[in-house]
Amino acid sequence: MGRVLGAAAAVLTWLGWLTICPALGFPVLATAPMVNRAIFGTTDPNFWVGWVILIAALVGAIALFFIFTRGRLVRASIRTGVIYGAAIWLFAGLVVMPLLGLRETLPPATAAGAAFQPADPMLATVMMYTLGPLASIAALIAWVLFGAILGAAANLQKGRDAMLARTPAR
Repeated sequence: MGRVLGAAAAVLTWLGWLTICPALGFPVLATAPMVNRAIFGTTDPNFWVGWVILIAALVGAIALFFIFTRGRLVRASIRTGVIYGAAIWLFAGLVVMPLLGLRETLPPATAAGAAFQPADPMLATVMMYTLGPLASIAALIAWVLFGAILGAAANLQKGRDAMLARTPAR
C-alpha cells in the first residue's frame, strides 16, 4: 500500500509543480496539450487522449523504478530516486521531446492573421529550448521531486519489510 500511495504522491507532485511553477516565474509547460498537438494536430487542452498518454508514461516510469528496486538493481533510497528522476529528465529532454517535435504538426495560419500572431513557443524541442532555460529547470525540478518521492516510498517499504523480518513470530 505504501508503494501505491508513494506513486500517487509522485504523480500528483509532478503535476502540481508543473501547474504552480508559472506563478513562480517559470514558463508554462503544457505537457498533455503538447502531446495532443504532436500526435493529433490539436492544441485543445481538454482533449483527454494527451492526458491518458501522459499518465500512462508516468505509471510506466514508476513501474520501471519499482522493478529496478525489487530486482535489487538499485538500492531503494531517496538518493537513487533523485538520480532516477534526473535520468528521466535527460531521457525526456534529449530523446522523447525531439521525437515528439519531429511528429508535431502546426495548424495552418490564416493569411490575414498570420502576420500578427506570434509563433507558439510550446514546441517539443530538445530540452524545450524554445521556452528558454527556465523551462528545462522547471522540468528538472518536477522530475527530481518525482524521483525523490518514489525513492522515499520504496525505502519506506524496504524498511517495513526489514522490520517485519526482525520481529519474532509468535
